[in-house]
Amino acid sequence: MNSQDQRLLGDLRALIDTVDLGVDVLPTLVGALREAMHAERGLAYGVDIGPERYQASFTHISGFLMTTEEAHSYLDGFVGTRRDPWGYFNPACPQPTQRNRVLHFQAPGTNAAPTEPTQDERLAPWKKLGIASEEQARMHAQVRTAMGGFLQSVGLDRMVFLRMLVCDGPALLGWVGTIRSEPFGAREQHLMRELIPSLQRRMKLDARLRETGVLHAALEATMEAMSQPAFVVTSTGRVAHANTAGRAWLEHGAGLVAEALKKYLRGEPGGEQLAFSPLRLAGVAPHYLATVQGESAQAFARVHSLGASWGLTARETEVLGRLVRGESNKAIALHLGCAERTVEVHVTRVLAKAQVESRSALIARCFLAT
Repeated sequence: MNSQDQRLLGDLRALIDTVDLGVDVLPTLVGALREAMHAERGLAYGVDIGPERYQASFTHISGFLMTTEEAHSYLDGFVGTRRDPWGYFNPACPQPTQRNRVLHFQAPGTNAAPTEPTQDERLAPWKKLGIASEEQARMHAQVRTAMGGFLQSVGLDRMVFLRMLVCDGPALLGWVGTIRSEPFGAREQHLMRELIPSLQRRMKLDARLRETGVLHAALEATMEAMSQPAFVVTSTGRVAHANTAGRAWLEHGAGLVAEALKKYLRGEPGGEQLAFSPLRLAGVAPHYLATVQGESAQAFARVHSLGASWGLTARETEVLGRLVRGESNKAIALHLGCAERTVEVHVTRVLAKAQVESRSALIARCFLAT
């Protein structure tokens, strides 16, 4: 590899490795690969293995006479009609001989007469495919029948592919490759082969981030369904996420979470009846699910529900909670960091919205509420 190709390889690796997290690297990489390989087309796609059908999970193109949306629709429509084998590989579990390896082959055409596979290793992928010699002709005919029409419809029949199946163990992360009319040389095959470790690492990271996003959404929905305040807490005691009840609870107990976590990590009981459960995510620092337990949680849930039904503001709901615990206006003012006169105004509004005339009547109504 000459110095120019070494620089090109370094640029491609940098593109893969240094792109901001959360930004899909493939759309840019497909165009860069096409240019680096002196190819006419660039393509990357993924396949989701559903219970009823395959689906194209993503499609990125370069050099095609169609939009990405059109290409994705084309591919998804074709993928959905196919089951194993899918072309020369099984997307549900690619053969070990094909995982994270570069493959160079010519696409079959619909009108081409059946021929014996060429012995030219550049255009005969059979050994790398792990297909026995007696199966070669049958497989080639099968792929020509299944894919020839589709390849012709998108202008790829009889063109030469240089591609890799980027995998995480047996799981396919994506098909990435370039396409042109003439066979690819040793230079292009070497460049693509050198990119596999970086691309595999990047696509694994992107897959983990997508999974983490789904898990976060599921955890968030579960927490929101809880009646008691709940929080996701970092190992330093910072609240990374809270449900609606938790956000209201934090108005008066933000500092208590970190203190309770310290006690939990030392094996001591938490003074505010906070229960912690470790959340384990690969490659992520320890996090904990914290929930307010027992009578404290029940009382808070009752106050929060009554505040909503009476139309109280967040601050008025907090004042109600402290009134129920028997705190004086002065104590409430200290907790809220405001003037005692301000607390008096809040108390007056709470009494009016609850339609009672005294604190004792308010407390009684809270405890008698069902």
